[in-house]
Amino acid sequence: MIVKEENKQMFGQLLLDKKIINQKQIKEALEVQKTNGKALGNILIDLGYTTSDLIKSVLNITRKTEQKLAHLFNTSIGMMKCIDQASLFKFIMTEAKRILESDMCNLFLVDEEADEFKCVFIYNEEVREIRLPLSNGLAGYVAKTSETIKLEDAYQSPLFDPELDNNLGYKTSTVLCIPVKQQSNKVIGAIQVVNKKGKGRFTSYDEWLLKSFAIFASNAISMVSAGKIKNPKTRFAENMNMFNLAVENLAEGVIIITQDDDAVVVNPAVKWMLGWKIKKDIDKQETEELLEKSGLGKISKWLRGEVDSLTSEEITIQIPEVRVIKVEFSEINGEINYERKKGCLVVFKDITRDKKFDQVKSEFITIASHELLSPITSMKNAVNLLLQEMLGPNTDSQKKFLHIINDGVEYLSNLTTTLLDITISEIRKVPLKREKVDLDKIIKSTIESQWFKAEENKVSLINNNGSHPSVLADSNRTRQALLNLLDNAFKFTPHGGEIVVSTKSTEDEVEISVKDNGAGIFLEEQDKIFERFYQVENATTKKHYGIGLGLSICKDIIEAQGGRIWVESKGRGGSNFVFTLPLYK
Repeated sequence: MIVKEENKQMFGQLLLDKKIINQKQIKEALEVQKTNGKALGNILIDLGYTTSDLIKSVLNITRKTEQKLAHLFNTSIGMMKCIDQASLFKFIMTEAKRILESDMCNLFLVDEEADEFKCVFIYNEEVREIRLPLSNGLAGYVAKTSETIKLEDAYQSPLFDPELDNNLGYKTSTVLCIPVKQQSNKVIGAIQVVNKKGKGRFTSYDEWLLKSFAIFASNAISMVSAGKIKNPKTRFAENMNMFNLAVENLAEGVIIITQDDDAVVVNPAVKWMLGWKIKKDIDKQETEELLEKSGLGKISKWLRGEVDSLTSEEITIQIPEVRVIKVEFSEINGEINYERKKGCLVVFKDITRDKKFDQVKSEFITIASHELLSPITSMKNAVNLLLQEMLGPNTDSQKKFLHIINDGVEYLSNLTTTLLDITISEIRKVPLKREKVDLDKIIKSTIESQWFKAEENKVSLINNNGSHPSVLADSNRTRQALLNLLDNAFKFTPHGGEIVVSTKSTEDEVEISVKDNGAGIFLEEQDKIFERFYQVENATTKKHYGIGLGLSICKDIIEAQGGRIWVESKGRGGSNFVFTLPLYK
């Protein structure tokens, strides 16, 4: 019961730590939750104490929540199969390292009689241990205070003890250390993950994930240490109950259902989203019936083997209010004593607000694009009149600058038209004028149109393009994509830097790359930058106005022509944007 109460406070504690809400507000929200069963975050939003954006920033929930939870569930099952301490400790540390995407995991177990920590770690694939004073280091502080410690630079903290680093010849940077507690709330040690992969930082969501992981680890350690052997069915049912506690106050709805067992996990958030009775405990059969009524009967069919796979989808719920719910699936193995239990973990995300916001954004883009087309057309006509020397002859310098203005206006015209394409229909459905195109000519003219910008920014713009066969493409759209990538490179390349445009051919396509030596893009952001309205948050982006559409437009244009686009960057080492176009055959 104590563990349950602690889990009820877990999400609220994250908000308290970030000073998003106060103690009085969290208590009021918990009281409301007893009657309506809503997710804690939604109650706080309804009460006006916070916003969905603030909650998202605190949790930093990844788009693959269902995969993380499935890994956590499978790991909790795997712990049950370990019958001795050595295999259990190795399994715990290996899985924590994988789930938290870190370089290493260490276990610190309290030895009260010796007043020491038994520090367990993996070295050369073997489980080893050393003894450390119980009062030393981060683990000592965590075990004593029962607090969670998260460091971005371990060696800057007076709590960090480098002794383990010295023994392993290792350098710790980022750290997340969590107390490991028994159900009686007694601290029996600490679990510590170090150095987030991709030079990232441990988030508040990682805190929740490791705390949940520690609940299962503590239970497994206690059972092995006491020599308790329970039959597989009892252990599986107990595990399902513990997982219910772990996901009880997640903002996302969670359901876990297996083929052979009656136990199910159904957290309050999913009951609220789908309009089910909040306080009522439901069994497997009733869960399947309710899913059928909600339009998700294919889950039962998949469990029976009548459906081959489960794919994500969106459903609309009408009662008690209209909601749009995104449903994601992830298979779980649930294997105990070599008996495979087919099952799936389903995550429900309320995207009603996001849908409304997307609609507002689309309406804004449509209106803004229509309003822009008129003055752009006027400028285009005026420049054409000047280029045709209708008002008198032009000097060579005037002609040069008029051509630059004309190229810029042409680009704005194409961009505005593309914005309308995006809001009216997916670009893949918009007819493209795909024909035999001289790519070298497009690259040369595009780079020449940017020479003034390069001079203004004191950046070297280098054309490393060779001679290549023609490609099958839309010349205007391809030029638009290249201009977008160059514009992006100019934003992030410092004065004195360089931007290099290169190409290379394969049997079926041509690769075009735009490489800069600017700020670079961290690994965790590289899969997001091609999303609409997403912008990398740093000092450089704040200097340049934008709404985060440029790279999204590039992706749509390139993929609509049968090409691919990606970025290569190691963070602070510049970025290389590469796209392909098919050869004309």
